[in-house]
Amino acid sequence: MKIIRDLNAMARHPYPVVTPGNFDGVHLGHRAILRAAIDRARAAGGTAFALTYNPLPAKVLFPDRAPRLILAPEDKLELLRLSGLDGVIVMKFTRELAAIEPREFVRDYFLGRIGAREIVIGHSVNFGHNRAGNAAVMVELGREFGFNTTVVGPVKVGGIEVSSTKVREFVATGDVRTAARLLGRYHFLHGTVVRGRERGRTIGFPTANLESETECLPPDGVYATRVVLEDGAFGSITNIGMRPTFAETARSIESHIFDFNRDIYGARVKLELIERIRPEKKFPTPDALKHQIALDLARAKEILVSA
Repeated sequence: MKIIRDLNAMARHPYPVVTPGNFDGVHLGHRAILRAAIDRARAAGGTAFALTYNPLPAKVLFPDRAPRLILAPEDKLELLRLSGLDGVIVMKFTRELAAIEPREFVRDYFLGRIGAREIVIGHSVNFGHNRAGNAAVMVELGREFGFNTTVVGPVKVGGIEVSSTKVREFVATGDVRTAARLLGRYHFLHGTVVRGRERGRTIGFPTANLESETECLPPDGVYATRVVLEDGAFGSITNIGMRPTFAETARSIESHIFDFNRDIYGARVKLELIERIRPEKKFPTPDALKHQIALDLARAKEILVSA
């Protein structure tokens, strides 16, 4: 899959089919849009591209209230690659870009620089100055400029319309099970294993401490998880929080990997969040915490059997 960051240097491709969007999460709604673009391109012997932005537009326009990203940029590109696209166009988002009117944006970028023959758009996508462009506007522009437009969605799962906003809402409440249903995969945190205070080792439960690059974190608590390394996925239990029993002041993400004794300090791993077991709580003594951890371990293993 080609990653194109400079539209001025973009070569011409046969019958480009382009689908624009943020694609944060690459959830089931996004996958339906991507599949439609790929199918349209294959039917015409063409090339399927997603056009996305870095940084997320809201982080430029409304930094104080921009949402937390479900995926780090590299993870988004990897999931887009796995969708089967021929390429991803990553546009640097700026206030100057945001000021371009929808008609000029389509004319100058989609048609002028990319040469799009068809555009596939999600039903809720907005583009152009003041978000004035939407699916209906794109259809009208297609009629004016002579390109085909396909509108996809909405996609629903169990009566819930799939969107990045909904995924974030479920993750924020700790309902990572429902978030996974909308994503079509488990929500994961990606980062590097770093050295911590090794509190877990002192009570018989050594942990790997994750320095997360993923912004969209669930609330503090204990989770059944899987640690994904290059050679496989390993069942684990993870505590996210402040370790109140030990009066810690910094939030941490600590995973105890079952039946695992390898040194993975410095490794980049994915941590799949399978299900929340309980909120974090303070215990009167380390022994009381150790007893609860044993119960949590048993519950985590039960959950992972059917995950």
